[in-house]
Amino acid sequence: MSRNRMKNSQSLHWMGVVKWVLISSLVAGLGLVYMLCKNQNLHLAAETRRLEIQLATIETRNKELNGDLESMKSLRRLTARLNQMHSTLVYWGDPSASWASLEQNPHARVVRPGTTPRTAVNFDSTIVTSVTPQAAATTQANP
Repeated sequence: MSRNRMKNSQSLHWMGVVKWVLISSLVAGLGLVYMLCKNQNLHLAAETRRLEIQLATIETRNKELNGDLESMKSLRRLTARLNQMHSTLVYWGDPSASWASLEQNPHARVVRPGTTPRTAVNFDSTIVTSVTPQAAATTQANP
């Protein structure tokens, strides 16, 4: 008799209900993901536009600086500017100027304690320094 009762009952077919619940939750989830992606895309578009404007500004500034640098490299412009300022400076490599080598011995030698260093530029001699008697005693103690 129990079989007969189950056959005549108004039971809900749970597999059909589960199927439609899953389908509706999937469609709702896809709708939410679509809205989130669209919102993120709109925000990124505004940020991309801001960065494009900033990049264009940087490129314009770089072009200006590149032009300034090229004008500074121009020998003709440098000569004209020196003449305009009535400067006695000459550009590096000017054939009318005489050039002296400034290569010196990088190692200094200590002279008598308490002497003053030479102030005149002497291209052929080594660098001379002076020390106080106290520093000389320390140097001699710790060679």
